Amino acid sequence: MTIRQIAQQLNLSMGTVSKALNDAPDISEETKALVCEFARKTGYRVGGAAKSRIALLYQFMQAPYQNQLFYSVAAAFSLAASNSKYEIVTDTLANKDEAFCMNDYMEKNRFAGAFVLGVNFLSPVCEQLKEIRFPLVLLDTDTPENPHVASVGSNNIAAIRAAVGHLREMGHAKIGFLAGEPQSFVSSERFAAYILAIASAGLRYENEYVYFGDFTKACGVAAAAHFAKTDVTAIVCASDIMAIGLIDGLRARGVRVPEDISVIGFDDIELLRDTQYDLTTIRQDFSKIGETAFGMLCALIKGERAHRTVLPAALIKRGSVRRISPPEEA
Repeated sequence: MTIRQIAQQLNLSMGTVSKALNDAPDISEETKALVCEFARKTGYRVGGAAKSRIALLYQFMQAPYQNQLFYSVAAAFSLAASNSKYEIVTDTLANKDEAFCMNDYMEKNRFAGAFVLGVNFLSPVCEQLKEIRFPLVLLDTDTPENPHVASVGSNNIAAIRAAVGHLREMGHAKIGFLAGEPQSFVSSERFAAYILAIASAGLRYENEYVYFGDFTKACGVAAAAHFAKTDVTAIVCASDIMAIGLIDGLRARGVRVPEDISVIGFDDIELLRDTQYDLTTIRQDFSKIGETAFGMLCALIKGERAHRTVLPAALIKRGSVRRISPPEEA
């Protein structure tokens, strides 16, 4: 017996049945009793796997840095769940076939909900988000108008604005941007944030000041060849790993960092701290993101409506940015 079959037999929606089995507050006690009693009679394990399993799902892990980024978030999520009633089951979505259906997957495995990391615009799951009937929390991805699908991440708009603001305070007016892959929501949002930030700072947008990469060190190295031909004095990067590739590429061409070009990263991943790069960057609170994701998923399971949560990110000033004197004018 499945949730779908129970719903069909009782002439209820799958969402109502799922909420009733998970004791959601927006379902009447009469409906909960009806559903739970029918489930028991038909052999469905009420209070068992249906209420105690949460999926931790990875879609894409294309770039090496994502392994640590995702691990840090997932570890915090799992730690938050360790003192709860939920068992965490980890799986990868990238190896699913073309016929994969998220609703069927969640129902078959009797997951109460899922935390999904790595979804981008090309992910098959992305196309299914509007039809999802089970509680999902997505990392760094905007959500459709679906009361079951929430998202959590850092405040990219404020973070990039802080980075550009710091560069302006240091006298820079020719500020470039190294973006991630265009099919990534978080990359697109950080690029949009860059446009807003330079506009707010009174600077003109220049096409040659922007390079689109793919969140790898190699693309940072390639971007160095592009930026070395421009007159930028500073570059904001959408990730730390691209930033260090950029620095390596610039130095290989005789361009000094920060003497000739200042560089700011994004993430503050632990493996790059206290290294020769001395990278000024935006620090994401991965532990807080993971903890928040678990709390949001529990709220969804209880029947609360989905929303997007953005958490503060902090500018960490190190040695990869220098002051220009006298300050440049826009």
